[in-house]
Amino acid sequence: MNSKKTDIMVIGLGLAGVVAAARAAELGKKVLLVGKGAGSLTLSSGGIDLWGYSLDKPEDSAISPRLEIARLVERNQEHPYARTFDVLEESLAYFQALTRSAGLPYLSNGRGNWLVPTALGTLRPTYLVPESMAVTGLQQVVRILLVGFAELKDFYPAVMAVNLQKCGCLSPGVQLDTCAVRLGGREMNAVTLAGRLEQPGVLEEVVAQIRPHLTPGTLVLVPPVLGRARHRQVRESLAALLGSPVYEVAGLPPALPGMRLSEALLTYLKRQGVTVLSGSMVCGVELESQGKRCRAVQLAGPGGRLSVLAEACVLASGSFLGGGLKAGPGQVEETIFNLPVKFTPGDWACEEFLDRHGHAFNSFGLRVNEKLQPVDEEGRVCLENVLAAGAILAGSNWPVEKCGGGVALSSGYKAGQLAAGGV
Repeated sequence: MNSKKTDIMVIGLGLAGVVAAARAAELGKKVLLVGKGAGSLTLSSGGIDLWGYSLDKPEDSAISPRLEIARLVERNQEHPYARTFDVLEESLAYFQALTRSAGLPYLSNGRGNWLVPTALGTLRPTYLVPESMAVTGLQQVVRILLVGFAELKDFYPAVMAVNLQKCGCLSPGVQLDTCAVRLGGREMNAVTLAGRLEQPGVLEEVVAQIRPHLTPGTLVLVPPVLGRARHRQVRESLAALLGSPVYEVAGLPPALPGMRLSEALLTYLKRQGVTVLSGSMVCGVELESQGKRCRAVQLAGPGGRLSVLAEACVLASGSFLGGGLKAGPGQVEETIFNLPVKFTPGDWACEEFLDRHGHAFNSFGLRVNEKLQPVDEEGRVCLENVLAAGAILAGSNWPVEKCGGGVALSSGYKAGQLAAGGV
């Protein structure tokens, strides 16, 4: 078996893993980032959720996510934010600087949430969005044109228009109209259509079909398909040719904005000297004699087996969806280091699939201390040089709290910083 030495090994290609790798590399460490697939970012809608709703009135969107998180930490010391609140502001600023450097700027809406139109016709609260989704003054818009593509699967402007009209968050007199663009050819998915829109002459064809539907002051909303490699150029060119602002709505995952973010960040990391191994699965670990530190991690990938010796390891392998946790009869296992998992036997899910309180299994995961080291029920550190970050942390019911991005971002940032400091 071949071997490789590195300062920091990060397991997981999702947001937490990528941010941890970026922060450790920035602090001068040699970093190896590994993942068995493309990473959870490719499955996301592209926004970074910090906190979605009011603690006291869950039916209301959070006016100030930061304030809600501060109150949450006072009430619930078991939530991951209680471990990362000290770096929350730093991590948000860091992520915005990171995405600017990667060529895909993410924007905040002051100190509150954006309300981003979705393909279903709802307004989704999220904290940071790419420029293509940063619709300002949505509540003051007098006319919105919803543009669909006849060849695009699973996007229905008419349904979106009806639901937006019902949501009660737009101007009372707003006019919602739809337009169907036809490019000819077979049915396409978002990635294929995005590539088509980057081809010479196609945008002009699109503009010719949209322009007759425009009036002064119209906001144009389109599905998230405006290019992949050249997305910024495609959107800006379309807006200039139409003479109207153009924004993408949040699509159903997996969505192109999440793929763009993943590709932009991984490309940036490689330029900074981070070694990225995708398609590599952890097949074993080697502990030091006393069992308190990880000495090496064995990988299996396209090039065969590799033993990685690292000073510290950041575990950002995700929850059940990412494969970081595995459920069995009456038990939940952490799949790489066999670390103890916090879960509630017999209380896994609600009867109603869309229950407002969320399913208990979403909060299963690892207990960690202030240094993000996994600990057991008694608070004893399991492995001194292993730090956990992201969805594998216990205590966050992210689907209903709308905090998955913020937890991943802040814990990944802190883990990368602590690992680089020599935990």
